Amino acid sequence: MDEENLDRGMPNYMKKLVGLTTSIEEDKHIRRLTAPIKSHGLLSNAYFDCTNEVVKTSFEKWAAMEEPIKFLSEMKKLTFEVFMRMLIGGDNQVDQELFDVVFKETTCLISGVYNLPINFPGFPYYKAIKARRALANIFRKILDERRKAMIAKDYKAMPKSNIIDMLLDTHQDDIDDNEGKGLSDEKIIRMLILFAFAGYEPVALMATKAIMFLEKHPEFMQKAKDEQEDIVKRRPSSNVGLSFDEIKQMKYLSKVINETLRIASNQTVFLKDTNTPYNINGYTIPKGWKFFAVLWNIHMDPDIYVQPEEFNPSRWDDLETKPGSFLPFGMGPRVCPGSNLARLEISVILHYFLLYYRLEQVNPEIYTYPRENCLVRFKKLSV
Repeated sequence: MDEENLDRGMPNYMKKLVGLTTSIEEDKHIRRLTAPIKSHGLLSNAYFDCTNEVVKTSFEKWAAMEEPIKFLSEMKKLTFEVFMRMLIGGDNQVDQELFDVVFKETTCLISGVYNLPINFPGFPYYKAIKARRALANIFRKILDERRKAMIAKDYKAMPKSNIIDMLLDTHQDDIDDNEGKGLSDEKIIRMLILFAFAGYEPVALMATKAIMFLEKHPEFMQKAKDEQEDIVKRRPSSNVGLSFDEIKQMKYLSKVINETLRIASNQTVFLKDTNTPYNINGYTIPKGWKFFAVLWNIHMDPDIYVQPEEFNPSRWDDLETKPGSFLPFGMGPRVCPGSNLARLEISVILHYFLLYYRLEQVNPEIYTYPRENCLVRFKKLSV
């Protein structure tokens, strides 16, 4: 997208809650300082190890439950636990009380973003403002504690296995090496709230929908399972379980994820404001107008995808997508920075599900947003 002539068109009340910047220069500064996070090998390995552990533990717990579970709700807790451990915990467990509070406030914040901005007691937006304030206070306290720990030790020598430590490290490097301004605590807090807003719920929803699609298409599920079984058979005896390198071997599973993202990203839109009169395909949008592009219309275009309404991972065998035809994570400089980590997390979830578990849906109907949060019995397969 054209950053010079187009700005974020998200309503101001949403920007206020989520913490999006309005200045292009400030946005570029933050992206420059946070770029190392996206390519940090230690963080990727820690993310994989954390996801691996949380998925296995959660699945075993769900399978042991006698009563049906709300699969989507439980999946959100799973992905939020991964998020919280990568945010502040690294290799360590996150305090349960802290987890419960941050999960509750983040859920409240998300609800407020998608409701009318009525700032009056009892309304979701009013509750979301209070939730954002609570999250800011929690993250501020964590930053203070981490900064004290960094002062007490050699922060350069400390391992950086969580996002907060890396943000503080990047902040200090910018000051030390480039004589820059670094990132103020308020900017870091704003970024952490944005990460909380976008870092777990979409992953949970896409993983849930991928599983539901596969359950409804046994032929694709079997093909995906066969691939996972082949990977396990080729696994060296020295490897105890799933490895990071094995994720790269999951060619068919990657197609399953692509197809799920193509069909299920129906709530994603680009909201933009025009800074100048803007021309699109011969149509001029006046300065100051808002417009939005619905990604689902692109992903369901029959000129790009044959029988687009059908779930068919095999369409990706020889499909050559043109630029702008597959945009589940956005595009351009503001593309979702966590896209690769999201795909990694979904891959781990699907790996263990395909090999060892199945769903028994209490209500078999699938909707845009799974009915009753996908009420199921989570069954472990006999090996």
